[in-house]
Amino acid sequence: MKVLRPMFALALLAAAWPAQADHRPMTEDDLDYPGTIAIASGHGEVDVRIIYQAQEDCWKINGAREGVPNKSTDLPTDRHLYITVAIEKTAESCQQKLTELNTRLKIADKTGTISLDIFFVDQRGVYQRSQRHRIQR
Repeated sequence: MKVLRPMFALALLAAAWPAQADHRPMTEDDLDYPGTIAIASGHGEVDVRIIYQAQEDCWKINGAREGVPNKSTDLPTDRHLYITVAIEKTAESCQQKLTELNTRLKIADKTGTISLDIFFVDQRGVYQRSQRHRIQR
């Protein structure tokens, strides 16, 4: 019985360990990375900075939200977090020019997720591009 008590205490400590993650804010070094980045805060959130490389100079990000564009057709899984980014063409005539668009948001973290899927959808509801990024933990 005396042997079981320390083993039981060790088992409880091991079970509680993942719940005590360190706070991990996004730093300037993280923001220097020239692409999309997702960092789990350790407190139930994922801080996401999204970069979209438009190939013309007439696009803008109209908004971003947690979730897939359409739950009934996109069939999300529990292994990923999802963000939908609305992009909009701002002019009829566009010039070929690599244009960096970015936005940043925080979304709820979920146990067991490994990556973040980002869907870029234009004003007509047409998928333009998607990205998948590993969540830094």
